[in-house]
Amino acid sequence: MAPRELPSASIADTVQFNQAIIVPNAVQGLFRRRPGPVGVATRLGLDGRAVRLMEGLRARYAPGPVWIRVMKDRVLLCLDVEDVARTLDGSPHPFASDPPAKRTGMGHFQPDALTLSRGELWENRRRFTEAVLETPAAVHSLAGGFLDVVVEETDRLLSVAAAEGGGTLDFEAWHAMFRRLTRRIVLGDHAAEDEEVSELLASLMSEANGLPSEPSEIYPAYTERLDAYVEAAEPGSLVSLFAGAPHDVDTRAAGQATHWLFALQDTLATNALRALALVATHPAQRAVVDRELEGDEAPYLAACLQEAMRLFPTTPLLSRETLVDVAWHGTTVPKGTQVLIVNGFHHRDRARLEYADRFAPEAWTEGDAGSERAFNHFSSGPQGCPGRNLALLVGTAVLAQVLRGWPAVVVAGVADGLSPDAPLPYSLNPSALRFAARGPGGSGGGGVADS
Repeated sequence: MAPRELPSASIADTVQFNQAIIVPNAVQGLFRRRPGPVGVATRLGLDGRAVRLMEGLRARYAPGPVWIRVMKDRVLLCLDVEDVARTLDGSPHPFASDPPAKRTGMGHFQPDALTLSRGELWENRRRFTEAVLETPAAVHSLAGGFLDVVVEETDRLLSVAAAEGGGTLDFEAWHAMFRRLTRRIVLGDHAAEDEEVSELLASLMSEANGLPSEPSEIYPAYTERLDAYVEAAEPGSLVSLFAGAPHDVDTRAAGQATHWLFALQDTLATNALRALALVATHPAQRAVVDRELEGDEAPYLAACLQEAMRLFPTTPLLSRETLVDVAWHGTTVPKGTQVLIVNGFHHRDRARLEYADRFAPEAWTEGDAGSERAFNHFSSGPQGCPGRNLALLVGTAVLAQVLRGWPAVVVAGVADGLSPDAPLPYSLNPSALRFAARGPGGSGGGGVADS
């Protein structure tokens, strides 16, 4: 019996795939989003077009996966959730998480990253990272201090917004607050005012968008500042746990902190603001959150944060590379093949998910969303995000503090389509969001009373 051949996309489908998915993501920024192009893409509804294209590809080539070209490279595109799960469960071997473009871009600002490591080096750095982030623990041992930081920084944010912002809050102020609390959590309280270390990292990530071939001139300045905080190892910070975590010279311990910095100060900031917009525009879910915040725990609010991540994934594409020839659906996929997963499609798969296009926190608290392999905003499998629990802790705590401090918070900026009465949009530009500490009747707000 002849080996089965996986299907290949037509020229027309290939062109559309690059136009609808690859090029828009590159223009918006692969490693640091560019606000202007993000705004244009949101207005044009490009993410919705991408989902509809993927639906069409699956209808024509199911179950897949399907060979398709990304620019000049022939890659394997996952259309079925079982293939998604198989790829992620097989990482980092035989499916490595550092295909060439990712290695080039990410290596520009974190060359020693866990996610760019393979074999024994990956195991070395994963052990260290899991030890510092306490991945298996439901609650980090330093959580008390981290939550104190959240309360202080969130109260500061709301106070300034009430006094200087006329009772309004935008992404710029929100992002600045997340930068401060991230520096304090990762590097220590002495880093609270060190905006330069955050700016240096942001500049490096912006440079990485261009997939540069030369090292950055500012990278030494960034690592010098980072190394100083690691050497100081302020008690109560994540870097203070480095000494007790398993590591050696190959671990490059300081180099692992970069990922935590941008994951909390950029990715989590965006996800949390979107979650706030969803809660503020959905009265039924808001009522559940309000009741929950009368107590000490907030699992439903954490589910709201997960839903924001599902609905609007900040990592729209996941890519892997085969390290050996891989048997797949009766054929052989050669070594060096890039495998591509379009999160935006799988997260909003209307053929699988009854709640695909609506805000459904109950799918996490009462349903099986937590075990749904289509949802990979934290990735999954052996290379699933080791900081997942910490991110949910911090993000939920920020949301709880804001909702307690501004109990009448409403969306005052652009919130097109955020209605419980219609399918949600596929994009939500954080830079366009603005919040007000007052209800529709105009009652004043401000001041602050986390979880």
